[in-house]
Parts: sequence; structure tokens; C-alpha cells
Amino acid sequence: MTDLPLVSVIIPVYNGAEYLGESLGSILAQTYPNIEIIIIDDSSQDNSVALIESMSANITVIVNPNNIGVSASRNKGMHAANGKYIAFMDADDVSVPHRIESQVDFLEKNSEYGLISSTYETFEELLQTGRKSLKKLPSDPDFIAARLLFQCVICCPASMLRTDLILKHDLYFNESLSVCEDWDLWYRISQVTRVSNIEDVLLYYRKHGSNLSKNRTLMYQNKIKIIQNSLLDHGVDTRDLFDEELHLKGVAEFSAFVKSIERFSDLQRTEKKFSEKEILAASAYVLYEIYKTNVKILGYCIYDVLRRSWLYQYMDISLKKRVINFLRCKLSRLKI
Repeated sequence: MTDLPLVSVIIPVYNGAEYLGESLGSILAQTYPNIEIIIIDDSSQDNSVALIESMSANITVIVNPNNIGVSASRNKGMHAANGKYIAFMDADDVSVPHRIESQVDFLEKNSEYGLISSTYETFEELLQTGRKSLKKLPSDPDFIAARLLFQCVICCPASMLRTDLILKHDLYFNESLSVCEDWDLWYRISQVTRVSNIEDVLLYYRKHGSNLSKNRTLMYQNKIKIIQNSLLDHGVDTRDLFDEELHLKGVAEFSAFVKSIERFSDLQRTEKKFSEKEILAASAYVLYEIYKTNVKILGYCIYDVLRRSWLYQYMDISLKKRVINFLRCKLSRLKI
């Protein structure tokens, strides 16, 4: 890299003073020099803004007069960004020193890619002493394109994307989503560009009690909405199969969902928008995920329906799990 393009780092903050200093410090310590930092304070009640102002650094701070949520806050930052690239960061995570340099280098050398993130490590409370866990993400763009239909395989606070891509295709966060909003955007981006992950660890992701991902019910419901929308974009409508809480209405609806995914797989193999290998694996993945999230409501008898699907052979289920599911299914039949 000879011209060192500007990178806009967007950090939404809401009552994040406890960890903000460490997070912001990791951006200020980047080996890549041409960075603008845009912080959107979402009407914090703690001393987040005072902490930012106390730091001797050139930081743009946008203060929301009212709490508008993380999606709208990130969108504000995107509209204010001047960089060729936009990098996202959360106020409680820590970027490694060469994160921005590595990502800019990748995008400068690979013009066909519009979005990347990276492998990351989770840690509990304190970076130096907290228990860590490595989270590997796929780098194969064909795998990622298929999986983003039904699964988030991009790490938001480790992500970087091209600003011109956002402007050209009007790609912003869906402000009606408070969780899974990043997955929704990555899926839409994957429809217009190639997406990958750098295999090196470029981010440490802090796990603590206030993580939004703890809201399992809302996360499940938004997950189903995104899956429904992905299928709808590719000509398969499954919305009538789910109730108001976004669980399948019954066994018949589960059978209909299986048939819908089979039809979707056949359509994709004909249209060849995705790698056949990856679309079959992704279709099998979503079937098993929907099974797991509905089996306790509908009963283990639906495992018979799952096993009869021709996609069953592509499901990543251990032999032990297959035996357990089979036995539970048979026991449920005996109780009828």
C-alpha cells in the first residue's frame, strides 16, 4: 500500500464507560496511521462522553439526544464517514494492533471483495486474565455466501467494508432489528459482492452479562425473520408456516418447511447462483436448526420427517446425536 486510504472506524456507545477506554485505546494504537474515529453516543447516562473528551485524540463524537438503538447509531456513523473503508468496532471489545492494516491490505489487493471480518477470540471480563475461546470463521467465499442465507458467519466488531459499496447499493442496517441486525446486512451485502474472513485473530470479543446476544427470545425471532426473508428473496415463501412467536405451527407445517427447503435447494442447483456443494450443506444446516428450535414444542416425532428428507445425508450430525434423536422419536411414538 502506497497511498494509505482513509479508514473510518465507527464505534456505537451506550453506557460503555467501563470498557470504552480499553476499546478505544486499541484503535488509537493501530499500526495503520490513516484512521478517523467516529463515536456515536446513544444517549448514555454514564460518563462515556466525558471519558472520550478527556482523551487527547482527534475523535468525532455524535451524541444522540434520545436512545435510538445500535442499528440507527451505526447508520449515523456510516453517513458521517469519509473513509474509503468503514470498520466497525464495539465499545467493549479490543482490536489487535495490526487489525486495520491487515484488513486494508486484503481489500486493496482483492478488489472483488467488499466485506471481510476475521477469526476472533472471546474473553470473559478481563483481557489479560479472563478465560479465552478461539472462534474460527470460514474464509471460503462460496461457503460464506451460502451460509449467510441461514447463519451469521461474519464478526461485526471485526468487520470492514467498502464505502462505495454502501453508497451504490444503499446498504445500511435495518433499524427495526436490535439483534441480528449485522447478519441481515452481511447477507444483503453478500448478494452484490464477495465476502471473506481473514484467518488470523484480529479481535478480542468481550463476554459479559450485558451483551445484547443474551436476549435469546428476540435473537431467535429475528433469526427466523432473516431466514424467511432469505428464502423469499429466492422464490420460496415460508411465512405462513410460523405462528406469531415465529415457531412452526405444527407437525404438518414442519413437513411443509422441509419440502420448502428441498424446493429451494433444487432451485439453487438449477440457477447455479451458489456452489452446489455449499448450498446443499447450508440447506441441510437450516433444516436441522429449525428442527432443534421446534422439537420441544412439536415433539420428537418430527425427527422421522427430518430423516425422510433427501437433505438428511448432508446434515452435520454426529452418530451419537443421530442415535439419541432416533430413540427419542421412537419413545414419543410409543407414548401416543
